[in-house]
Order: sequence, then C-alpha cells, then structure tokens
Amino acid sequence: MEDATMSYDLAVKGGTVVDGTGAPRYTADVAVKDGKIVEIGKLGDDAKRVIDAAGLVVAPGVIDVHTHYDAQLCWDGTLATSASHGTTTVIQGNCGIGVAPCRPKDRDISMHDLVVLEGISFDTMKAGIGWEFETFPQYLDFVQRRGLGINVAAFVPLGPLRRWELGDEANKRAATPEETARIAANLREAIKAGAFGFSSTMTKRQTGYQGKPLPTQLADAAELKTYAGVLKELGRGAIQANVIEALAKPTDEELAKLDLLLDASGGRAVTFSGAFYRADYPEAIEQMLQKCGRLRARGALPQTTIMPMTIELDFRNAMALADVDAFKETLNRTVEEQKRIYADPAWRERAKSGLRSGPKLFGTAWPHATVLRVKNPKSEPLLNKSVQQVAEIRGGDPFDVMIDLALENDLELKLLGSHANNDHKKLGQHIKDPRILVGLHDGGAHVDQMFQAGFATYMLGHWVRDEKVIDLEYAVKRMTSEPADNMRLADRGRIVPGKRADLMLFDPARVGSVQPPELQLHDLPAGGTRLYSKPSGMEYVLVAGQAVMEHGKHTGAMPGAIVQPT
Repeated sequence: MEDATMSYDLAVKGGTVVDGTGAPRYTADVAVKDGKIVEIGKLGDDAKRVIDAAGLVVAPGVIDVHTHYDAQLCWDGTLATSASHGTTTVIQGNCGIGVAPCRPKDRDISMHDLVVLEGISFDTMKAGIGWEFETFPQYLDFVQRRGLGINVAAFVPLGPLRRWELGDEANKRAATPEETARIAANLREAIKAGAFGFSSTMTKRQTGYQGKPLPTQLADAAELKTYAGVLKELGRGAIQANVIEALAKPTDEELAKLDLLLDASGGRAVTFSGAFYRADYPEAIEQMLQKCGRLRARGALPQTTIMPMTIELDFRNAMALADVDAFKETLNRTVEEQKRIYADPAWRERAKSGLRSGPKLFGTAWPHATVLRVKNPKSEPLLNKSVQQVAEIRGGDPFDVMIDLALENDLELKLLGSHANNDHKKLGQHIKDPRILVGLHDGGAHVDQMFQAGFATYMLGHWVRDEKVIDLEYAVKRMTSEPADNMRLADRGRIVPGKRADLMLFDPARVGSVQPPELQLHDLPAGGTRLYSKPSGMEYVLVAGQAVMEHGKHTGAMPGAIVQPT
C-alpha cells in the first residue's frame, strides 16, 4: 500500500464503490496515480484533482466485447457514442470483416462488404476513412497516432487477411497450404504489433458485396486450425466467431468448429454469437445453453444483448432481411434498379418462399414491424401501424403490402421491428445467466438502423432501478469483471489497487437511456445518419484516471490505448 501522504493524480472522494466483483457496495475514496488505482479508503485531498463523488456510484468502466468501430476510428477516435454511456474498453473487428489489411485496389470492395454486413454508409466511409494504411500494423499505428479516447482491443478480421493474400479468389475458395502459411504469417505480425486475435464468420446467411460470399466464409478447417495455432504459438490472443446459422439453434457440426478453435489455440479465449430468445423458437436458447455446456467449461461463451434486438428495416439497404436469398439481389444497387426488383412479381414469390423456408433473422416477426418513417404524405396515416395492420386496412398479402408501401415512398420507408430477445420476462432471465456473456451490441454498425452501444446505461436504469430484475452489484459485474475475465483482460474490470483506473461515476437515481433510440443525427462524414440515445445520470467516465466525459460532454482528453489479452 502506498503511503497515505503521497501526491495522487486524482482522488475520487465519498462515492459508493461497486467494485465489479459482485461484492456489496461500500463508501470509500479512490486514489489514482499514473493511470492506475493505488489506494482505496479514507483519503486526504493531496491530489492534483479531486472529484466529489458524494451521491454517485463509482464502478469500473464497462467492457464492450462486440463492436465494429474499425472504420469509425479513422475519423472519430473519441468513440464518445460508447464512452458517454460508461464504456472504457471496446473490442472491435468482430465477425471477420473490417478495413485492414487492405490493398488500394480492394478498398471499394472492403467498404461495400461493410455496407452489406454492418450497415455502414459507403459515402460516409469513402469520405471518412482516408486510407493512410494498408497492413494491420499500419492501421493500429494510424489510429493510435490520431488518438484514442477509450481503450481499443482490435481483432484482425479474417476476411481482409484472406483477401490480402488471395485477391479476388478470397470469396471463391479455400487457401492452399502455402497461401495459408502466408496468411498465418500476416496474422502473427499483426498480433505482435498489438492485435487482439482474429475474428471469423462461418455462417452462410450473411453475404458480402453483390451477394457474394464473404472471404472469411471460405476458410476451411485446415486454415482455421493454422490461424488458431498462431495464438497458441504466441501464447496470447483471442478468437471471435460467428458459427451458428439458425439463430440460437447450433448444430453439432457448428459446435465442432468451436472445439477446433479451442484445441488449436491451446485454450485461448473464444466467444461466439449468439444466445437469443426467439418467440418462434421459445425453447431454442435453453437447448443451446445445454448443448454448449462442454464448450463453456473450456472457456467458450455465447454472447447476447441486454435489450430487445430492435432494428429499423430499410429497403435501400435491406441488411436485416439479407439472409433471404432474394433480398441479396437488392443490395448495392441504385434506387431505380431496386425499384424494378421490388416490383417484379417473380422476385416477390422468391422472397416469400425464402421467408417461409426456415429460420431466418426476422423469422415470423417481420409482419409485426411498425411503420416508423415515410416520405409520401399519403402514407402518414399508417405511421405506428404494423405491417399486418396495414395489410388489413389495404387488403392483400402482408409482404406485398409492405413492398408496395416501400415503393410508394421511393424506398424511403423505415419500419421498426424486433426479431429477437423480444420477450421482456425471458430477456430479464437471460441477462442474469452466467452461461451467457453480455455483448453483441454492435457499436459502430447499423448506425442508421439501431443504437445499442448505450447498453450500460440501459442496464443500470431499466433492469436495475426500474424493473429490479438484477441487483446493482451483479449488473456491474456482468459488464466489467466478467468480460475482463472471459476475454483475459487482467488489468481492468475491478476497483482494486493495481488495476487500471478506468471508471464510471453515475447517479443511480437518474442513470439510464431509452430504446428504441430517440435521436436521429446527421453528423457523420458526408452527412451520414446515425441513431443515438442520450444518456442521463452518467456524470464522469475516466480512462487511465483521466476524465474523457464530464456531465455528458467529451473533455477532449485522449488517454486510450490499444490493448491485448494476457
């Protein structure tokens, strides 16, 4: 223990400490020096800065294990959209797609893949990325030189890694042993430079540019074994994988892929998507958790969100329906081309057949989506009505009515739909389940269709204070020490001496945010649109002992760093 008379950089005085371990709250002062917590107890004022935390909860900063800020970091290193809600560490580069490595000739394809899979505007990326990098180490160096407001753990996405080596063959075939060795060498170099590990998508329901397979989907078992072996060789790194085709209904073959990754990596951290409650398969999530028991014992945890999976359906970029083959035909086309497709009776029959053929992302939920925004004034009486209700009013098949309504509005129709975790009682049970990792909120992705990066304030306001589904101590643990332990970030996630001074200070009586998001902003590069929920009650967010957010405003401080698992 440091001498109590030492000079601290910061003293947080008189707050209610919820330390991230699940232990009962207590009142104490927290002292910080050189970016770390150095003392907890009754302290003096011998500090460069003193924050009066009376009436506030002092907790570890939130660790968000599933984001897609790869492109956004090129123009916004603050990541204030997450930081404002209490997040101090994000893990990005998930799902096997991203912006690096990338040769100049592949930049448009890389951006188009992100348009399709993550709903990020092509014009926004084209205006904002700048492309001052090609390799992954160069990307890490670039974003660090620009400055980071919070900490970033960056997976190397397997898709760009494969395209770097295979070019246009990357989304056509598996790599040869010689090519695999070169891809593995690039992965090794990236991890040595600071990458967090690698990510991959193996499911076929997600597609890339022009409906083509994503490069990551063509990696065979021999490739995956080799890449996971790099982590074993280096003794560090983690893996994120999308392996489950039918949401929350894994097959034995899919789970075997996770076994392969665990075995080949020497038991490194592995996380996968996702454990969701679905009204059309109410028993699926418990069956999944039972089936995954052996994997959980080895450290592979599925992720889920702590809020309903609510998204704005957009017929210009119908990403939410793109697991139906017919909708893949509409992606990355002009408005006029899309109108011709949507008006084609043969296409409509293919789309209906696809929706009926098996478990899809929206399952049977899409007719219950409500009309959120329209362009045509004649459509305004239909606002807040479901597709099913509109079909009853107009007469006709609900799918045809939905597409006709989109055409009437020049495709500028937005529907609000919830396709998973939409049973409030069931969701309340799952957010407490230690078999599931809190994550999958997709910060940086689908920004004009949803906003879930504010999950921490939603958890603290809705589930803790208002619904009393989960107690404060356990809720904080779920968002701090649990992800730190599971992703092997040993230097954070708890308020104990020696840990990083990444902290959030909030008023428990006021903290919160709303869903669906209440704000539509147009502040991205090229005037791109994003949705946002403004937090309340989040008074301070500290990274390495420096305040990056104070009373909802960014301070300009950029103390974040690139982080790796231990």
